[in-house]
Amino acid sequence: MIRFVMINSKHKSFNFTEYTNDLMEKVKSDFITSDFEFYLNKDRTRKASMEINKKEYIIQFTYIMTHGTFQLKIDISMVKKNELDLDLHDLKIKLKDLVITDWEQCVWLEDRQSEAFADSLYKDIHSVENSLRRLINTVLFFNLGGDWWETYMPIDLTKKYNQRNDPYKRRAPSFENIHTNLMSIDTGDLVKILGFKTYKVKEENIFRGHSIELEDPFTDARQVLALSREEKEHLKQFQYIMNNIIYNEGAVAHFQTKLSSLLTNQLEVDKDFWEDYFSNWFSCDFRQFEGRWGEFNTDRNHVAHNKLIDNKLYEKFKTSMSQLFKIITEAEDRFSAYLETEMSQFLDELEQMNEAESFQRELDYKSLIEEEAGVNIRQRDSIIELFQEHITNIFDELKEQLYYRADLEITYNEPLLTEDSEVFRIDYLVGQNNLKVMSEPFIDDSEGASSYVKFNIIYNDVDLQKRFRISYTNGEAEYNEDQTNYMPVTIDDLSVVELVELKEYIETLLEEHMPEVDEDEVAEYACESCHQFTIFLSIENDEKYEQGKCLHCGHSNPVGE
Repeated sequence: MIRFVMINSKHKSFNFTEYTNDLMEKVKSDFITSDFEFYLNKDRTRKASMEINKKEYIIQFTYIMTHGTFQLKIDISMVKKNELDLDLHDLKIKLKDLVITDWEQCVWLEDRQSEAFADSLYKDIHSVENSLRRLINTVLFFNLGGDWWETYMPIDLTKKYNQRNDPYKRRAPSFENIHTNLMSIDTGDLVKILGFKTYKVKEENIFRGHSIELEDPFTDARQVLALSREEKEHLKQFQYIMNNIIYNEGAVAHFQTKLSSLLTNQLEVDKDFWEDYFSNWFSCDFRQFEGRWGEFNTDRNHVAHNKLIDNKLYEKFKTSMSQLFKIITEAEDRFSAYLETEMSQFLDELEQMNEAESFQRELDYKSLIEEEAGVNIRQRDSIIELFQEHITNIFDELKEQLYYRADLEITYNEPLLTEDSEVFRIDYLVGQNNLKVMSEPFIDDSEGASSYVKFNIIYNDVDLQKRFRISYTNGEAEYNEDQTNYMPVTIDDLSVVELVELKEYIETLLEEHMPEVDEDEVAEYACESCHQFTIFLSIENDEKYEQGKCLHCGHSNPVGE
């Protein structure tokens, strides 16, 4: 529906029927029309229907006289509603242009087409604004951390956010516990963040003193530290201003400009947000983007304040917003690609942070239960560490005992206890025999569940079918409603006694199959059977082995004097 009213005809005489007939004839001449007719004719109301490009339109004229004021109200509508129809747009503009010179005023009352243009543009506005907000948040969060807003943003932006944020959250309680800083910031202020700069004090400043440490000891400190005449004058001015401000706080307003100028000269750029964080991702420079964003902000305000929009302006807005949206989304894509290829660990760290927080919450909850029930409820990693501690201790003791044995090569691999693995290995260098200890872990960190590690002994690749086992039973508790606290169900228990038995069994195997042999107790000729230089030949007739016995294959070799 299009409705506008013309007020006070400029003509001395006005014939409603003749005027509307002439008006519609002119309209017909400018459009390819068919089936035109006035189907309602009254003294002060006339309705006409006309078909343009196979679409039917209704035009109603209403002539009103009130208190010496003459009005001609014109209503235009389509039979099949399509607010974005271009012929409807051209028809309303044509009718307005034909009558406007005949009347003193033209007042636009209703324009559903303009509203439809605005509705369509609102979607583009939100897409453009939110894409820039999203990009700013993503880039700065990555480069400066999650508290970049509170740490770096100027007071005028943070103050504006604080004033708006609480009322916004109260109106939408579902979002009161989220961080919405950029959502509350004016569109025009977003570009300020892109071009924001932070400052730091220059090394060469009027406040430098003799506390500076020189990197070059041969540099004349007087040359480095001495203030120029101009710097001394600036320092005196600063001291004078500060004396006044300390004496009277109201003097700040008087000296503000001068103080700002003095301090600005002592500063240099520390962080340039555009150059440091955004320029690599945008296809234009900051001046160009700032200009485009300024135009977008003007167009946005036109739409947001319900100003009339015709087809040309609608197309202009659409085009400029589309171009701006493309620039921002391309920057987003480039930054996303950068994250994926060069800095993928950033996303991993975020995930790890979330997992760590979740893990910590679970630990805190279990700590509460453990404290009340007096039991230990261990996580998987904690159970593994507990096993590893005792396993390492027992094999360290064994290594310490055998440290002096030059004929043995000992290897200990702390078991990860995530899969079967070789934990301990002894290679008998004289007889080329070996002994391995294999671990078979099963870890279950459920409350009240049992975990264990089995150890198998392998001698010269033969399983000796000897098993040793250590176990841990996790603590378990349940909530007692009568006592309103957690009570123990299963007391945690660790059993590692078989580790000692494992150690003793290995010591026995070594004594029987890998006795200590010095180099001078091995013959310099090869075994008849395996051809290894491992024939026991003790000069002192040591009874550890039979004279002539091969320490590798056990064959008895003849021994002469």
